[in-house]
Amino acid sequence: MRLLRRLLAFILALAVLAAVAYCYARYIEPGRLSIETLNIAGAGLDAPARLAVFSDVHLGNGVDTGDLRQLAGKINALRADAVLFLGDLYDNYEEYEGNTEADAAVLASIDAPIKLAVWGNHDMGGGAYLIYSEVLEKGGFTLLENESVAVPELGICFAGAADVIFGQPDIKGLWAEGLYRVLLVHEPDYALEVTDVPLQLSGHSHGGQVYLPLIGAPHVPLGAQTYLRGRYDKADGGVVYVNRGIGMSILPYRFGSVPELTIVEIQ
Repeated sequence: MRLLRRLLAFILALAVLAAVAYCYARYIEPGRLSIETLNIAGAGLDAPARLAVFSDVHLGNGVDTGDLRQLAGKINALRADAVLFLGDLYDNYEEYEGNTEADAAVLASIDAPIKLAVWGNHDMGGGAYLIYSEVLEKGGFTLLENESVAVPELGICFAGAADVIFGQPDIKGLWAEGLYRVLLVHEPDYALEVTDVPLQLSGHSHGGQVYLPLIGAPHVPLGAQTYLRGRYDKADGGVVYVNRGIGMSILPYRFGSVPELTIVEIQ
């Protein structure tokens, strides 16, 4: 009888723990925001540059225009020299019930001298390709697709690659001479194909979205099998940084992978 009571108590404890974990992953962690700082030294800039980086908003899957508005306020508080968006604005545009004009207005409220973006795989699918570039343009963002923007006043050349999964990324010949190179590409594993890029900024993985202690991420998406989250120092001296993103895909849960806004400080 005592053994049965202990067994029932154990099962009850597991059930309570599972319920708490579910509520946290569904309702608490997705609403949190961690501001991470990436420091890059030795870039040879005349003056330090500050970049604000966000990715994977996935509007429509637990994230709405109001959440985007709050994010914009936090970005503006950073007073960045450039704001960079790494793709996946909408989760599934065909099912999106929000207002794209309102979304564009929020993006337009982000105040920075330079605002750049690239395509994500969700921007290419679900009908989003019909509206993504228009929303970004109204929001004051320049969409780069195998294109670059030289910013001599910062000492940086930004290049944006096409989406790896649905596009044809090609960054050959994009770089301006004498400027520090920063590559924007949605899928981080593109780093396996490129060299001579001191800094690559990517998203896509959501940091695993669910990242369990001792186990890691049970599911890792195609395009982020090697580079999943945070900073990686490549053998060729380049740095890859993977932003955990803001929203969620497939299931509206996050656990062990708090939404992220990244500050990149380049010296």
